[in-house]
Amino acid sequence: MANHEEGRQATTQHEIELMRQQLLPSMSEDIEAALKSLNGSTGESSRSIFRVHQALAGGIAEECLPRSVSIGPYHHGESQLQMFQGHKWRYLHTMLERTKPHGVCLGNLIDVVASKEKMIRQCYSESIDNFSGPDLVKMMVLDGCFIIEFLRQIAGYVRPDKILLIKSNSFVLLSLGRDLLRLENQVPYFVLEDLFEMTNISKTTSSLDNLAFRFFSCFLEGPAIVGEKPRGVHLLDLFRLSLIPRDQQDNLVEESSSYRTIRSASEFRRVGIGFKRSEASTFLEIKFDRKRRTLGIPKIEIDHDLNCILSNMVAFEQCCGQVDGHITAYAMFMGCLIHTDDDVQLLRDRKVISNHGMSNEDVARFFGDLCKDVYFDVRGSYLWSHFAILNENLKYERAYLCYAQLLNAFHDNPWSVLSGLAVVVTLVGMIQSVYTVLQYYHPK
Repeated sequence: MANHEEGRQATTQHEIELMRQQLLPSMSEDIEAALKSLNGSTGESSRSIFRVHQALAGGIAEECLPRSVSIGPYHHGESQLQMFQGHKWRYLHTMLERTKPHGVCLGNLIDVVASKEKMIRQCYSESIDNFSGPDLVKMMVLDGCFIIEFLRQIAGYVRPDKILLIKSNSFVLLSLGRDLLRLENQVPYFVLEDLFEMTNISKTTSSLDNLAFRFFSCFLEGPAIVGEKPRGVHLLDLFRLSLIPRDQQDNLVEESSSYRTIRSASEFRRVGIGFKRSEASTFLEIKFDRKRRTLGIPKIEIDHDLNCILSNMVAFEQCCGQVDGHITAYAMFMGCLIHTDDDVQLLRDRKVISNHGMSNEDVARFFGDLCKDVYFDVRGSYLWSHFAILNENLKYERAYLCYAQLLNAFHDNPWSVLSGLAVVVTLVGMIQSVYTVLQYYHPK
């Protein structure tokens, strides 16, 4: 051991000094570059458009990537997303043809976006310094005007485009619509608002929100015009806010309640809890009827649109640490109810779930993957009371199981059940008679 130690040669002071001189500048630059690439603190409230990492969003990160069109800086220039680039310029030309006679030209659009260039940069969680000021403004004007013109055409306020909206097949339109709702494909909502106000020449549309809600209704049923204006930070967030029920806390529970999960739908049915389809303005409005011990769930159609919408909204809530987390709470609640094919079939029979083109197994896998590896504390969420109330009902699980078994037995063979009850009554009568005789001969 000693010989081994003696064989080692210590680094000389001169060598240490050389390494220090070489590493100090490069490591200092690496620190600055890392801080710059993270764009300051990603936890700041101004950050609202995120890149979604697989570890953060579980199995839903893939749904946050655009398929057909790039919007914003994260996927700008990617070769597989070039099919709509020419259409963007054509849409901008069409818009300017309509606004120029009213004194609104391209220079006005550039000015209104350029004035907020620094604010735009602060909205992205990762550095976009690889885009110069002019390049970023150019991108925002082009992408923003494309979105606004597309929304106007969808709502019927301007003539529909012959190429995209008339001659294109439905797959192209659906792919484009979904891409406008993907988290990594967003632009700040204030950019869209500024461009909309600048180009709203005829004043036929009261607000950008109304256009957006017409667009949202293509994916989910809901009002086209809202009363109270939600303050979304981008299109995806505005859609998310529009789904949140106003009556968020209908049942209060104790702070000490520690429930984090619930049983599956099939297990709840075995203990006497029923399920029914309920009517509501949004699918988030789940209600539990204590008297009837019935859980009312609004109908949802499980398809590729819902997969895209829920996945991106859950990812957004996870990335920005939303306190409310309504979509995540809903996804976790439904994920607890749906574990197996039998759970899906039960909710299908109750008209709660409609899964066009998807098997029961696919639906169960969808809800299982939606919140996979997602951290969320249900306490304080709008469904917290439902977690607690449903678990409280399990206190009477044994009694309800016995009752249910008796009913099933009576349904299968009522005469055998009646015969069994007659035997029980006879035995009780015999025991009572014996007890009476014993009391007579052996009084206390």
